[in-house]
Amino acid sequence: MQTISTIATWAQAVTRALDASGYSSRALLQEAGISPDHLHDSNQRIPVSTMSCLWRAVRRVTGDECFGLRVAEHACPTDFHGLLFALQTSLTVADALERVVRFSHIITTSANMELQREGGRCLMLYRPSSAVQTEQIATEALIASAVRFTRQSWSELNPIIAVELSRPVPANPAEWERSLGCPVRFEAPCNAIEYAPQFMGRSLRTGNSELASSLDTVLMGYLQRLQRNNLPEQVRSVIVRQLPQGEVQQTAVADELGMSVRNLHRHLLKHATSFKELLDDTRRQLAFDYLRQSHCSVNEACYRLGFNEPSSFNRAFRRWTGTTPGQWRGSQAQERASASVLALPVVARERPVDFSNWAPALAV
Repeated sequence: MQTISTIATWAQAVTRALDASGYSSRALLQEAGISPDHLHDSNQRIPVSTMSCLWRAVRRVTGDECFGLRVAEHACPTDFHGLLFALQTSLTVADALERVVRFSHIITTSANMELQREGGRCLMLYRPSSAVQTEQIATEALIASAVRFTRQSWSELNPIIAVELSRPVPANPAEWERSLGCPVRFEAPCNAIEYAPQFMGRSLRTGNSELASSLDTVLMGYLQRLQRNNLPEQVRSVIVRQLPQGEVQQTAVADELGMSVRNLHRHLLKHATSFKELLDDTRRQLAFDYLRQSHCSVNEACYRLGFNEPSSFNRAFRRWTGTTPGQWRGSQAQERASASVLALPVVARERPVDFSNWAPALAV
């Protein structure tokens, strides 16, 4: 089976936050089975299942559900290999965000990034892999880090509109908004950062095409070394890109990966999976994400998933869930409504947030 992993240097941000808060990072690393000797080597990888043990220990010891946001305050650019430097040398905001999509697996293979531009909105979606359970606190730490470095690098633009989190509404939602410095929408269909579309083509003052090209070469080399041992995730990424064009064919995926269909089949067997299983599972996960988005109709979800007609989508969805897409969407809406009723004591979450206390700290 493939190993879903995170770059070892990212764990340094967690240890810095723990030590700064008065907790023993070494003790928690030992509990999770992580060697502190590996944390300074970007070529070392930590299985996400192991990182999840660390995150759960952090949550238990600190008792702080906002601790992922604290971790972002202790993250350094070098924790992300060369990715943040590549973003800074990008020529435009859109160019930088496309690099995030292209190279995000260097940081973690536990999720796929997708830049979605439709309906006048621009979202960077963080779609977790179905192959492993990812802790929400870990996701929030990465998103908070992205928000922090965006503001530091492009302070003259401030392109972030809001953050969307799939977690339930917390007891103190204003804490998230103060830390992230923007509105936060909870119970969202997918974790995401929303960017102002008018900034997408804006030139960046730090842009340098020659440096960007050199960093692309470094990052691509790292990614190729990583992907040699993670073929199923490569296949999933290609499937996600090709689905909106229609039914995904194994020959097209194999061609994009530079392999024959026979070799692709043989190598996937070594990972105890097949192209058919990966296609089906990718469609299933995306179907749930699309149907949670109120602006996405069932027919639109059908075609974005590469089905030729709604009846094919309905049959597949019944096989996955035992119900139709429309019925499933209705049940999800009822669950969210019930959760909202239970969360009614948190009345203060709609009041305006005073950002004056944190704004100076985010200035470059």
